Amino acid sequence: MYFRFTTLFINPFDEVETGIYMALKYLRDDHSSTKDDDIKKLKALSGGFDRNLEKPTRLSKRTSKLNADISLSWFKDSAKLHIKKMQEFIEIAERYDIIVERIASKNPGYIVSEDEYQVSAVPFRTNRKSVI
Repeated sequence: MYFRFTTLFINPFDEVETGIYMALKYLRDDHSSTKDDDIKKLKALSGGFDRNLEKPTRLSKRTSKLNADISLSWFKDSAKLHIKKMQEFIEIAERYDIIVERIASKNPGYIVSEDEYQVSAVPFRTNRKSVI
């Protein structure tokens, strides 16, 4: 099983759905509305994920950047500590009325990158509306 966390946060690019990392990055960087304690906590959590989670090696199933379908990151069910830490992100997001959706899937799409804790996958065409 794979898990993804996304939000209904409208980001500065007017995209309605934003991955939780990006939504909380915007929240962290918007010091006008975010409490100092939450900024510190977000920086610590982000740093922990940066140090302990590899960045995907590929983000597309195509070799050319033109018209490439972009992949989405999913945690493997074995990434128990990472998923537990996501709950801390979610608690902060919810304090600022950011709705977090938790998505589970047995098959997230075409896997283009994989490590011990996560996969990066391009959604199958039939699943794009329900996943993206």
